[in-house]
Amino acid sequence: MKLLFEEWCIQKRFSTNVMALFGEAFTCYKSAAYRASLLFSYLAFLTILKEVIIKSTKPTVIPQGRWDKIVCLLQNDDTWEKTVYDELINGAAPIFNINEDLRQQIKYWKDRRNDSAHFKTNNIEAHHTDSFWSFVKSNLLKITIEGGKESLLNKFKKHFDRTFTPSGADVAPLIQEIDESVKVSELTTFWEELFEKIDEWGFIGGESGSTMVVNKVFECCSDPIKETLSIFLKDNKYDLMIIRLYPDKINYLNYTPEEVRQIWQTRIIKNDNKSIAFSIYGTLLRNSLIPQTEIREANEHMIECLTDNRPYDDVTHMALYANGFGDLLFEIAIHTKRLRDWYHWVNPRADMIAYYIEKYPLREETVEVICEMYSRDNYSHWLGGRLERIFNDNADKKDEFHNIATKRGFKIPKDLT
Repeated sequence: MKLLFEEWCIQKRFSTNVMALFGEAFTCYKSAAYRASLLFSYLAFLTILKEVIIKSTKPTVIPQGRWDKIVCLLQNDDTWEKTVYDELINGAAPIFNINEDLRQQIKYWKDRRNDSAHFKTNNIEAHHTDSFWSFVKSNLLKITIEGGKESLLNKFKKHFDRTFTPSGADVAPLIQEIDESVKVSELTTFWEELFEKIDEWGFIGGESGSTMVVNKVFECCSDPIKETLSIFLKDNKYDLMIIRLYPDKINYLNYTPEEVRQIWQTRIIKNDNKSIAFSIYGTLLRNSLIPQTEIREANEHMIECLTDNRPYDDVTHMALYANGFGDLLFEIAIHTKRLRDWYHWVNPRADMIAYYIEKYPLREETVEVICEMYSRDNYSHWLGGRLERIFNDNADKKDEFHNIATKRGFKIPKDLT
């Protein structure tokens, strides 16, 4: 049976040398040889960092001579361990961009390594090895030449550069590194730099690299990561795009009641891409984010303000249907005879009224008002054209209209026969 840390190491795909050392550590741990397990784990940890240095480009602030000497010492079996440790705790002229707290933790584990190697009086138990493994998981990706945040940003940049990485490559492994690589205090600047490196946010209707990353973060990361991302999205007005593309993620945005009201009162009305408005409004309704006492007001606001627009998808229609949108539209457009105000009121809402007639059962009053509309010289030809297309494409709706008109003795307009 594999240990949890053992499975984590397999996922990280460390080098052969590192995995050989960890393999010895796992064997010793399972045999209750905890001093040996901690010692081998410590050596594996330092081996990872030795490989990081060797594979890295010299930082610009480090003199070439010093860098060459470090790399040379790392090639020597007698000096490599001390060299890695010395550079880890070097706070005066560091090559590793880590903070003092992490350096102190590394000093602590060096002392426990010595307890294990020299069989000192301090006991080494299973919990020491478990704690060290937890330390490695939490901090390894933060210990880089550039610093954990900068290193991960460069990985993201390379992932979305098609000269290095094919389109469609899974970004989830990088997303999972955020928790381990970026300090909470750095997250705000991390999001700003990350999305700048990836790409533009693109059109609000289509998925981009940035929106794909947001979706994966909400699926994979810890709550503090999600919370800072939510704040970033709302502060930069990217949140409506995420709701449109991934409506199931709306609750991760942690909207206050005031923010929800602002969305349906102004933001979706003023958005440059009004085609998303009904979709977002439906998502708010489905997630019960609009108080019951405000739903009628919100429905009326949509009817009055979302001109030249209509709901298109069935999911949105069902949310509107369940929250009285159609009933209110009937009351305003049909019952109060607003169809007579064809120029000022009907024409801008021709799509919305056509949606109602297409998606809702026809009432006698609806059929009567439509027939009466066609009897006038001046009426909304915009609405008329949309009704004619509905009846041409939907025989059942046409039959429903004709049956009611015939039963009640209404004159069926020639254009709708």
